Amino acid sequence: MSFDLIVFEKGKIPVNHSEFINWYEQKMEEGNVQDISCVSEKLQYFFHSVRHIFPPMNGSFAPDDKELSENPSMGKYLCDYGIAEDMIYLSFAYSVSEFAYDTVKRAAYFAGVGFFYPSDDSSVPILFESRCPMLLEGEWFRPIEIDYFDHIQEKLNSMTVKNRSYLYVTDQVGNYIQIGGYGGSFTVEKRIYSGPAAYVHAKAEYSDKDILEKTGEVIIAGNRVKVKQNQILPKAMAEQLFQDFFQDVETVDSIRWVEMEM
Repeated sequence: MSFDLIVFEKGKIPVNHSEFINWYEQKMEEGNVQDISCVSEKLQYFFHSVRHIFPPMNGSFAPDDKELSENPSMGKYLCDYGIAEDMIYLSFAYSVSEFAYDTVKRAAYFAGVGFFYPSDDSSVPILFESRCPMLLEGEWFRPIEIDYFDHIQEKLNSMTVKNRSYLYVTDQVGNYIQIGGYGGSFTVEKRIYSGPAAYVHAKAEYSDKDILEKTGEVIIAGNRVKVKQNQILPKAMAEQLFQDFFQDVETVDSIRWVEMEM
């Protein structure tokens, strides 16, 4: 068995869920055209953005035996691409299912096409018309799907004791913002993707260079974590950064995001 995913042209599909399933099944019966140049520019963009991550098993872009022998790890990422009009069907080994799901979903977003996981009966086609629902997770509560900033604000207001010292919010393509600390001392960082696998991981800090070399600490999960003094933020500032992330804006001039070493 394989782990299968689908991307599709959003303007060509029925809106109703049952009609979408019928459309998808009909497309599967019609068979493949194979030649990527026969599909839309958006689907071509998607294909070329992921084929270096998941090399095709067949076709002109497939690695040859020499490439596979020189790069043994490449084999587990091979993908069987079914290229049809308005749709690309991707089949992976289950050993890379989680990575494939996240990467293909993100690539679909950047290509401007839809995404669907056909093996899950509860799955619905994702059109990326909104960044919500987002996933809110924290030290003291179960993950929650959210559509309103009020849900985040409520949890931020609960960060008052040591066992309520961190939480994070993730959008549909894997961008996230997280906070650690309690009382009046917090540190905030985020990860923002610029492509299927490329991202920047950065920490928020005040732009004031006079305190750049000084260090301080915040308490996260009972541990004292040393950070730069200008990376320790009050609650109101941290909350504004979370609101900016939720609304996909940058409103705080006194804060800069400094890329972290990974």
